[in-house]
Amino acid sequence: MKGPSRFVGATVIADSVDPSSTSFARAFALLVSALREIFDESAYARFLSRRQMASSREAYAAFCREYEAAKGRRPRCC
Repeated sequence: MKGPSRFVGATVIADSVDPSSTSFARAFALLVSALREIFDESAYARFLSRRQMASSREAYAAFCREYEAAKGRRPRCC
């Protein structure tokens, strides 16, 4: 995979896939992006960017507190 990489914890994920790459590489990049959303890695990366913080235990604890507080304010269905 080509393109700039972002470090989130110990994980390195390519942010973009070269358009000339194979369909397998594009499908893999899509799968990785979906998994990052499902497991909140993308939300944590956005949190770090928004707060201009480096990844650390304290940053992750702040992310967890903010995420739980926001989850409690969401309207519930059914």
